[in-house]
Amino acid sequence: MKEELSSDIIVDVIEATIRVLIGTGLTRDDALQVMLSQIAAQVSPDVMKIATQLNEKYYQDFEKAMWCVDEVKTDEPVKSAEFALGPL
Repeated sequence: MKEELSSDIIVDVIEATIRVLIGTGLTRDDALQVMLSQIAAQVSPDVMKIATQLNEKYYQDFEKAMWCVDEVKTDEPVKSAEFALGPL
């Protein structure tokens, strides 16, 4: 049986991808825009409608988040210092 990914794992994978893109010299916002442009071009319009609803509901929490930035690679989950990412 295929194991389902938890929302925590998905958020960690996305954050790790963002950090890789930042490592190439992009800002966090640039990295997110690169990822979003690829996702938006590949998902159905119905999925984009859901994404828009999520954006309207959760954007303020992410905007206020103080992201943990560590230079040392650890097995610790990626997270915001102030806001939980669990609702996603």
